Amino acid sequence: MEVHNHPHHLTHKKKWGEYFLEFFMLFLAVFLGFVAENIRENAVEHERAKEYANLLIEDLSTDTVELNTAAYIMNLIIVAGDSLGNLLSKDAKAIKGGKLYFYEYLSSRRWNFISHDATIQQLKSSGALRYFHDTSLIRQITNYEEAVQIIYLVQNRFEPQKIENWNLVQKIFDQSYFYSPGNTEFNLTLNDQKVLRYMDNNYPLLSYEPDLIQQIRNWAYCSSRNYRVEIELLNEAKLQAIIAMDVLKKEFHL
Repeated sequence: MEVHNHPHHLTHKKKWGEYFLEFFMLFLAVFLGFVAENIRENAVEHERAKEYANLLIEDLSTDTVELNTAAYIMNLIIVAGDSLGNLLSKDAKAIKGGKLYFYEYLSSRRWNFISHDATIQQLKSSGALRYFHDTSLIRQITNYEEAVQIIYLVQNRFEPQKIENWNLVQKIFDQSYFYSPGNTEFNLTLNDQKVLRYMDNNYPLLSYEPDLIQQIRNWAYCSSRNYRVEIELLNEAKLQAIIAMDVLKKEFHL
């Protein structure tokens, strides 16, 4: 019987350097993939942060306008409250009723500031604040939000007093004179010709009882003091809003 001898295949034994090279190439591929993915995610987060920054700047810009408007109107209310208090320190019957009605109408106005905080609330609820990697930027945003919250607290504190004051007004002032044809649209200026003509009318009060008059006088001064406090808080919030906008613009080159 013929026996065939099969030739042995020659095998190549890898050196340790080749194993190391294969491992290194595999590691490098995985590492570069991870780096590329990380760069992509950072770019996406930065773009989202920039979009949120633009929205925040729009909200803060709107708020600064509202803060200025609120401060302007509150200053007029303060002037009216002080004027009414000073007038009522004299004999109310000797004063033209138009002045008393106008200053009471204006000093009794209830004006509150409401922030446009949709973007801030969305950032907080969605956890998107993490897109802002600069902690000082986050701190400035929260500083503004805290300033607004203080305004809300003070406004809520003063609201019951305003309601109580208005209930007292019903006992002394006739509502029909507040809304007479010559007084339908106050433009909140104290030297307007329509206002001056209205103030020249001798509208009668419902009551000239000294105790009620004194209470109205006290409320007028109290309203002025309260709004002075609010104006200080409005100015502080406006300062925080301006700083926040500046920081956002510098951070994202807007």
